[in-house]
Amino acid sequence: MAAENVTISSNYAGKQALPFVAPAILSADTLANGYVTVLDNVRYKANLTKLTGSAVQARSCTFTPTEAGSELTIADVQLVTTQLQINEQICNFELAQSWAAEQMRGNYAGAPGDYEQYLGAYVAARAAANIEQNIWQGNYSVDGTAAAVVSNFDGILHHIVDASPDRETVSTTALSASNILAALAVLTSGAEGAPDAIVGDPDTKIFMSRQSAQFYYQALAATYNLPFLNDGLVAKYAGYDIVTPAGFPNQTLLIGKTENFFFGTNLLTDHIEARFLDLTGTTGDAVTRIAMLFDGGTQVADHNSYAVWRYDAP
Repeated sequence: MAAENVTISSNYAGKQALPFVAPAILSADTLANGYVTVLDNVRYKANLTKLTGSAVQARSCTFTPTEAGSELTIADVQLVTTQLQINEQICNFELAQSWAAEQMRGNYAGAPGDYEQYLGAYVAARAAANIEQNIWQGNYSVDGTAAAVVSNFDGILHHIVDASPDRETVSTTALSASNILAALAVLTSGAEGAPDAIVGDPDTKIFMSRQSAQFYYQALAATYNLPFLNDGLVAKYAGYDIVTPAGFPNQTLLIGKTENFFFGTNLLTDHIEARFLDLTGTTGDAVTRIAMLFDGGTQVADHNSYAVWRYDAP
């Protein structure tokens, strides 16, 4: 019989109390709230097309553009997805000896229905947490030295670092409540701040982690004696909405538009569905298998349409 890869640690002494309890998991709010543009039904690769040029010029008798930079230019960047999976296996025999015993009847009993429902939700939530972190910080080091938290596929900030964009501020001082206002000022204005094309645009947003948002609230309280500001006011800076995706890394600030940041997948529903296979009646193995298959990948369409502030340890 195939060995299970789920460890059961139980203090069973009677009837199991419901509901089951799981540790806190990051929600996939980047996708739920539209913080990036989602490309569904991507089969391994997708080309993101960027158009530039096509300026208005003085009328003439020739069709050919006569002014420099007025030619329409078409360029593209490739979004590549990575195939991922979650495979877990539970021994029904051991489950029957633990806290699920009273819900299982007979030697060929599979995992109880309420346990499968809970486990399916838990596995799907773990997948969501992984995708949430990977979207932003896949293969991205928050200080230039520490290992990336996740590495299933390259995240948006990994693509940004690779591009070495013009609008980038790299600081050797870690972000804190004492300097976040200065960092936000650099991010939104000046030579390395938000480019003119997105300045003042109502769709432009400032992305930061929840820790950084707390630094911002503390700075407002300490600097302006405003500890009780309405959250709707606190969640803005210089007129821009501040969003705090669950998977966004600390020590990083980003300003841009959601239409410039892409997440691609084969099918969004694959991220929330876990399949259960009870092998007792087919192969004879007294196990229940849980499987999820899904794809994911990110890309930035235009590296001239955002600004980033990030920490690099000295």
